[in-house]
Amino acid sequence: MKRTERKPWGMIFLFIGPVTLFYVAFIIYPLIQTVLNGFLEIYPGITGLRIQFVGLKNFKLLLADEIFHKAVVNTLIWATVGPALEMFVATFLALIVYFKVPWSSFYRVAWFSPMLVTGVIVGLIFKWVFNADWGLVNTLLRTIGLGALAINWLGNLQTPLWVVIVVHFWNTFGYSFVILLAGLSAVPEELKESASLDGANRWTLCTKILLPIIFPVFSTTLMLSFLGKMRAFHVVWVLTEGGPMHASETVATYIQKRAFQWGTLDLGYPSAIAVVWFIVVVVGVYFIQQWVRKKVEQYA
Repeated sequence: MKRTERKPWGMIFLFIGPVTLFYVAFIIYPLIQTVLNGFLEIYPGITGLRIQFVGLKNFKLLLADEIFHKAVVNTLIWATVGPALEMFVATFLALIVYFKVPWSSFYRVAWFSPMLVTGVIVGLIFKWVFNADWGLVNTLLRTIGLGALAINWLGNLQTPLWVVIVVHFWNTFGYSFVILLAGLSAVPEELKESASLDGANRWTLCTKILLPIIFPVFSTTLMLSFLGKMRAFHVVWVLTEGGPMHASETVATYIQKRAFQWGTLDLGYPSAIAVVWFIVVVVGVYFIQQWVRKKVEQYA
């Protein structure tokens, strides 16, 4: 008889069990509970939580919630402009370092350094930088004779969202820069030398060889950037808390307010917002994947 080899289930559980339990406890369970809460009204009572099933009521309320609509528009603008800006700048800077321009080692460290600062600290720093009275931006504008451009960057209705986008870009573009630079560094040096021997200049080398080769890396970085913008919270919360008058409100900050700040005490409605936004993010990722697939087939 052929002897069957027994699987070492003990060792398997020892290695993947803790990770699996962590994933179920902190990812799967909260996700399922949030979906269920979207169909409930949950109020703290004297003796505990008062829970009542309300069906699709919370989701119907979203249709008439103008603040939610404003938050969705702001977040979609951010999730469109932010990744486009980040990918363009990160790709350009990665190419600069890849071609080993003077001081490239310094640039490598300097451009990644903002990523090491937490979003809360970044928000506090730039809240001072954009202060209307003594902030660095307005002080410089007045110093060079452009005092007319010194406005209340965080206090009017036109600029807060764009300030948040720029600040978040400063904080996160280093991550995309490092990933793209790693992708470029993995390109065989012989390929670059062969293109040079064939008379290809740097522009041709970048557009016809390097970028098509690292496109899978580029697409992954783009998707990560998109996801980061769709759920961004810390920077906008510290800078503006979504204000003034919801001019920089995002879905993440609105969920926070409805769940813990507005005094409504209903955890069902913010859960419904989270469920809807989760679906929007999944759909957005799907369309990005379809676009990536077409591009990969084009370059194949």
